[in-house]
Amino acid sequence: MAVSIPEELRTFGITSKEFAEKKKELSKSAKAEVEENDVIWGLFQDLTKKALNFEILQMLYWNIAVFMDKLGRKSFKYQQKSHQSRLLDLKQKEETKVKINATGCSVSCRKLHNLVLPLEKALKNLPVPNPKCEATLYSKNTWCTSIYLVAKESEKESAKIPPAVVDVPAIPVLADGFENIENSSSKKSAEIKSSQSDENTMAWILSALTLSFGLGMIFISPLAGALLAAWSIPFFPPLMLRLRRFLPFLKHSWERWSLLGIGFLLALLLVLLTQLADRKINNSSKISTIPAYEILFIEDQSSSTRSRLQVRIIAPEARTARERARVAMNAAKQIQASQISDDPDNPLYEFISVVLEASSNSAGQGYALAEAEYAPDGRGRQGVMSDDSGNQWKWNVRSSNSRVNPDDPDSLQKVKGTLENFLKQ
Repeated sequence: MAVSIPEELRTFGITSKEFAEKKKELSKSAKAEVEENDVIWGLFQDLTKKALNFEILQMLYWNIAVFMDKLGRKSFKYQQKSHQSRLLDLKQKEETKVKINATGCSVSCRKLHNLVLPLEKALKNLPVPNPKCEATLYSKNTWCTSIYLVAKESEKESAKIPPAVVDVPAIPVLADGFENIENSSSKKSAEIKSSQSDENTMAWILSALTLSFGLGMIFISPLAGALLAAWSIPFFPPLMLRLRRFLPFLKHSWERWSLLGIGFLLALLLVLLTQLADRKINNSSKISTIPAYEILFIEDQSSSTRSRLQVRIIAPEARTARERARVAMNAAKQIQASQISDDPDNPLYEFISVVLEASSNSAGQGYALAEAEYAPDGRGRQGVMSDDSGNQWKWNVRSSNSRVNPDDPDSLQKVKGTLENFLKQ
């Protein structure tokens, strides 16, 4: 007899065979007949224990919450755990501030909208999901749609931070012996303190060598030698300690040594007397980042010949066609890789479609800012090899440059039909 596995569980690759094995396992320790929901719950618990990163754990807890809400049970604790996992993932990525986005949520949640707070405070107080939220999903129980976004460095922390909610769940942990992130942070702090003396010694050595090299270079090129000798002086620990109070970006050792290396490069360019100095010197390199995204829902659209998965996301920070295309492509790759398969050589889903929605409230209504279709095997959406090269591709990406205000219906209407081809290969 075929088992109807809920979508929230099927998304993570659970098959009828695994369902039957879990039911058999639970039946051995139970006197009465094991209910189907008990088996589903057991499978969810197994998946959370095997999660290797907080992104997967966030999706797992969110799907558990959806399943619980469909049953009419309270799911707020699992909503909290999903948001905790989201914050822990941002913490691992070395983000320090988050901003609450309560667009489209209840009146009480909109009081929290655009609040900027330290990530550590968000983890400790966990104001989102909001326990006072009046919004619902499938049942009458609370379903808060407010989310945490990464705050920009330029955004100041809010003066009034929401107090801690009652009964904040324990911090989620990862599988394979991954330590609690709080303990990990404490150990890192201890390691940093223990290595300070070694770093200080290295700073003296490198600064002294740079000064000596500069003095020696004076005989070859007075200008270059004087430049390098003068450049080395601020890097001696006593002076650098004072400079770091006024220049916060010098707090990391790799930034200091990179800046010291630039002095060597300047001196070398002066010795060679080239006209390419301004082009080759790069005082600062800006790392291109892909805006963060939030998954709204995942839907299995597989056919008898092709396993397909459609995902709808939002990414408020993506404002250009390029950013929107990149965040959709990044989501497609990450989600496809997160789907667990019995056979590592054959992915669970052969085709992933990611739609970047203009608003979480208008998802599925045609207000798309980008769409990325990803077929890792290079066989496009259909998967059937043919002489028509137009049907064979790995990426088919479209995006829009339209400006949009999620709260303005007229603005949303202008988004329709603005998708243009971005990439097809």
